[in-house]
Order: sequence, then structure tokens, then C-alpha cells
Amino acid sequence: MNVIFATSEVAPFSKTGGLADVSGSLPGALARLGHQVTVVTPAYRQTKQLGLPMETLDVSLEIPIGSKVVTGKLLRCQLPGSGASVIFVEQDDYFDRDQLYQQDGQDYNDNCERFVFFCRVVMELIRTLELPVDVIHCNDWPTGLLPALLRIEY
Repeated sequence: MNVIFATSEVAPFSKTGGLADVSGSLPGALARLGHQVTVVTPAYRQTKQLGLPMETLDVSLEIPIGSKVVTGKLLRCQLPGSGASVIFVEQDDYFDRDQLYQQDGQDYNDNCERFVFFCRVVMELIRTLELPVDVIHCNDWPTGLLPALLRIEY
């Protein structure tokens, strides 16, 4: 089975809580069972600061967000200790920040826009990279738009 695992955080790359732990272990467990698993997650500042080897994919995605178009790039590496690959969505205006979702206890004002962008990139990278997909595994509110996009637009 071909599984796209969309998540806003994944250990050891980014973490605020239990979602990162599940997103860091379940894809590897599925891969060990013989499934083809690709994790898609934002390329946060803390992710890039880890210094892990990442391949820059020669892909630039232009995503309509409201009345503007936002460009995202893709990076790739392996999820440590697993057969799962990880594709990072790089868009520094949205993801190069001190924290993942908030600063000084206040949510970022553009969280909705940031994760609408992320969900649209997930759908576009599936099409652009021609990834075979049987299941899109959505995790928590930042990926909540994916089922609607799949049904309405894709």
C-alpha cells in the first residue's frame, strides 16, 4: 500500500507534543510491514538547524492563497531508523519561525493561511512527483483541509 502521511510535526525533526511522536514512529512501522510510506511535513527552522543531510528536489510549487501566489520548495531525506521517506515543504515566510504554531503563548495570526498552503502543497506534490497513493493519512487540525481538497479539487 502507498501511504502519504501528512503531518505538521514529526520527531526527530519538529515537536511540540505527542503528534510528533506518532508521526515519527507510525510511518516507520508501516514501512517495516512492507508499505511504501512518504511523510510530508513543513521545513521549520528547527528542522533545518538539525543539520541532517537533505536533498533539495528540483521542484518549485506555486500555490494560490487568496489573491496571491506563494511559492514553496521541497526537500527530502529518510526518517531515521525506518524505510519511510520524508518530504519537507520549504516556505520560509510561513515556516522559518522561532516556534511551530505560536510565539509567547499567542497563536500566529496567519496559522490558517500557513496550513492551507501546506495542505495545497501536499496535494500538488503528489501530482507533480507522480506519487502513487492509496491512502492519505491526515494528522490533526493543520491537515484537516486535505480530505475536502481531495474530494472537491483533486
